[in-house]
Amino acid sequence: MFISSSMKRTNELKLNLGSITLTAMLLAILVVQEEMLSILPNVQLTTLLIMVYASILPLSLFISLTAGYVFLDSLLMGSLNPVYMIPMFFSWILLGLVTRKFKDKPLWVLLVIATAFGFIYGWSFIPSKMIMFEYFKLWPYLASDILFEVIMAVSNFVTVAILYLPLKKLFTQLTSEMRQ
Repeated sequence: MFISSSMKRTNELKLNLGSITLTAMLLAILVVQEEMLSILPNVQLTTLLIMVYASILPLSLFISLTAGYVFLDSLLMGSLNPVYMIPMFFSWILLGLVTRKFKDKPLWVLLVIATAFGFIYGWSFIPSKMIMFEYFKLWPYLASDILFEVIMAVSNFVTVAILYLPLKKLFTQLTSEMRQ
């Protein structure tokens, strides 16, 4: 009886350790790629990776990974400011939840989601920017940010079109091997 309960705890520990290790590795990929591409405004693989992670990870791991990403990204960018972190966290979670809902749909559906997210992400910061700058006119903000939103939307479309299916297949294989 003692041996079987001890072995059960060992298996649970491996599963937890494996989950933590996987989450840390995926988080590292997410943060490093964004830092490497930070010289190009709004060109990144973050949307692609969030979509892939959301489609293969359990929800609890995905939310933990997203929270870690938002914290590290904010820390590295020097803005541990809730005014930025809260919309960022909810935007990435929203993208993940929508992706999970449509993960088995044709690729064109995910391309629409990724492209639309290029705009939605920028818009999610409007309320906090207005409060921060005490400037409550919507059109100047939209006009000044539209180019960056278009760049992000195009970047999202291209990267998801080319890399989503191969990365999803690769990460699905990796996660299934870890579970065995």
